[in-house]
Parts: sequence; structure tokens; C-alpha cells
Amino acid sequence: MLRRFAVAACLCLMAWPSAAQKCPARPMTIVAPSAAGGLSDIIARLVASKAAPRLGGSIIVENKPGASGAIGGATVMHAPADGCTILLANGTSHGVLPALDKTLAYDPIKSFAPIVRVGETQLALITSRRLPVKNAQELLAYARAHPGKLSYGTFGHASAGHLFGEVLKKHNGVDIVHVPYKGEAAAVQALMAGEIELAIVVSAKPYVERGLVTLIGTTSPEQGAAYPGWPTLASQSVAGFSLARGFQALLAPAATPQAVVDGLAAAFSKVIADPDLRRQLIDLGVDPATERPQDFPAMYRALVEQWRLLVGEAGVSVE
Repeated sequence: MLRRFAVAACLCLMAWPSAAQKCPARPMTIVAPSAAGGLSDIIARLVASKAAPRLGGSIIVENKPGASGAIGGATVMHAPADGCTILLANGTSHGVLPALDKTLAYDPIKSFAPIVRVGETQLALITSRRLPVKNAQELLAYARAHPGKLSYGTFGHASAGHLFGEVLKKHNGVDIVHVPYKGEAAAVQALMAGEIELAIVVSAKPYVERGLVTLIGTTSPEQGAAYPGWPTLASQSVAGFSLARGFQALLAPAATPQAVVDGLAAAFSKVIADPDLRRQLIDLGVDPATERPQDFPAMYRALVEQWRLLVGEAGVSVE
């Protein structure tokens, strides 16, 4: 069921960027390709709450979960190209999935106009506290001694977590079994309940900090501001984790006029610079973006390409 969340704004229409004045006939909508309560949903609502006063209108967050983000992506691809319906895309919906599924309805580059990056996300490999391992090398040794006996949960088939699990298997000589769940919360709950032994998720921070799970390492090449002191898998000599970076980014339909995209980029970049929002993002495990809006389109193309390369190296398929 779709859920809509309207953020009322008290400023007048004059606060809108000149290029974005076509939305008073209907509220601006940010499509979150996840269920309510998922990371993309939470980020979209935080951004909407900060952006609405700056834009001087209402911003609706509309949940379009399913198919690892493909449903949300297709929704925005077909939306009117007026800047009033935009997508909060991520590394799964616009990195992993397009590289895996050649029948996907959209192309991550040709079907969208990049607006701004909200931040970088890192996935974390965590284990049940019942498993007798404390670091990556201990985990690899245990998995090699028990082939096919360990299961890892993710937030869905063809997700970034699924891809990283296959990378772990291929490059490190372990046999672990993938178990997809409908969202990260379900995967972590299954981990703590003993249904699975491992999980690869974005929203690990609160569980790690409360001592409910064991942190093995993060998937990004180096530590980020959101995870100070957390070891990376690459720093523990785990092969295959030196390339890909997760992301959360706002995109518009490809035919959106450049003036409208530029106006949105200017407005949302100021929103992302807000100190309170940055603190909230870090608390969620998201490293807030620091680049200039005009630098993001080239960065976005590079992010999509890095996932394509990683998928090719991992040999993962949608079957």
C-alpha cells in the first residue's frame, strides 16, 4: 500500500527557485523506492522536511517499494518532466540492478537527470553474537571450515547486499547461502532470532552500538564520518571490497529542462548543507555529500559505472 507523507511549508511561493515554479498546481513528490521505515524512506522524509520551507510548497514522500527499487525508478522515469516528481535513487536501484537485469525498464544514465547526491551509504557485514567470530579473518576461517552451513540475509534479491555476499564468496573461497528478506529490518531480526548467521545491511549502526550483533566490517574502501572507528573489510585483507561506494541521490526524469534541474540542485544542495540534517544523516550511517552541485552529474556516471564493473567481476545474475 502506498503511503504519502506531506510536509507543510509556511513560506510563500516567492521562496521557490524560479525554475521550479510549476509545482503549485500539485505538491512536489519525492518517490522513495522502499517501504515505509526503510532507509530510503527515512532519508526522503528528512530531506523533505528540510526542503519544504526552503522551496515554499508542500513535499510529499511517496513509497514505491518492490523489485529492489525498480518500481520506484520506473514510476519517476514516466512522470511528467517538470521537476515536480523526483526520485531518491540508491546504489541498488541505479547501480546493482541495472548491471544485473538487462530487461530493466529504465537506464540509470539515459532515463534520469541527476540533481544532487544526498550522501554515501556503506553496508556492514554483521554476524549473530552466537557465532564464535570477532573479525573478518576469523569469519572466513569459520566459513571455510563449515562450507554451505552459514546463511547471510540481505534486503532483497539483486540488492547491493546480495552482490557483496557473492563478492565475498567468489573472491574469498567461502560457500555461504543467500536468504533475501523484504527489507533490512526483517533481515536483522532474523539474524538476532538465529534464523541466519550473517547479514549485509546498511542500517547496522543502532544494532552494533547496542551490542545486539557483532560487527565484522564495512564494504566501502575506507572509513567514513558515519562510522568512525569501524573497520572496513578491505583493511582486514578481505578481497573484492576496494571499489564500490553506495549512494543516495535525487534524480529527475531525463527530459526535465536543465534550468529546472539546476534550480532544484541549488535548492537541495543548500538543504543537504544544513548542519542538523547532516547530523541526522550521520546518525543513520550516511556520510553527507560535500561536492558542488555542478560536480555531481559526472560523479553519478562514475558511481553507476563502478557498480557495473563490480557486478561483472562478481559474476552475479538475476536468476
